[in-house]
Amino acid sequence: MSMQCDPRRGERGSANIAALLVLVVLTIIGLSLIMITETEMRIGSNERTINRAFYAVESGLGVAAARVLTTRAYKTFSYVQDEVRIGNQRVADLVDVSLMAPIAMEPCDWCPRNDDGVPKFYKVNHAVTAEARRVGWNGPGLPPANATVMARRQVTVMFEFQPFDSPGKEAPEIFDSVQLARIKF
Repeated sequence: MSMQCDPRRGERGSANIAALLVLVVLTIIGLSLIMITETEMRIGSNERTINRAFYAVESGLGVAAARVLTTRAYKTFSYVQDEVRIGNQRVADLVDVSLMAPIAMEPCDWCPRNDDGVPKFYKVNHAVTAEARRVGWNGPGLPPANATVMARRQVTVMFEFQPFDSPGKEAPEIFDSVQLARIKF
């Protein structure tokens, strides 16, 4: 009786090993994709938070310009906007706006009332700095001083208004050196 050896007998189980190797490679690829997706989601979330802070600072600058144009209010001011509640956590934008300081003034170029040589209207350049912080805190009320800052943006701009009455004695705060120091150039 002769025993013949089946040449495929030594290959039994090799398909299982190959399948396991393929599954390991696919698992590693899948885990990598999950990590990349999670990172991209965090990047997108951070970018959205930073953009919200930028838009909040931009709104503060618009409010400052409107206050000067309508009521000649040059003073610093702060406000909270876009507050949302997520469970017990609260999130909002804190906007701080510096003094809107007139930094240059000359007679208005195109104002017909100035044609007699006596300036009545002016072209006035104002400088202002606004800072917005996207903050989170627990509890009721306004954000506390130790609220978690998630994003911060600061922008300084110059507005030119014409025709404009001369800013005068009705706004003594425009000569306050402490308030002027808050404007960042």
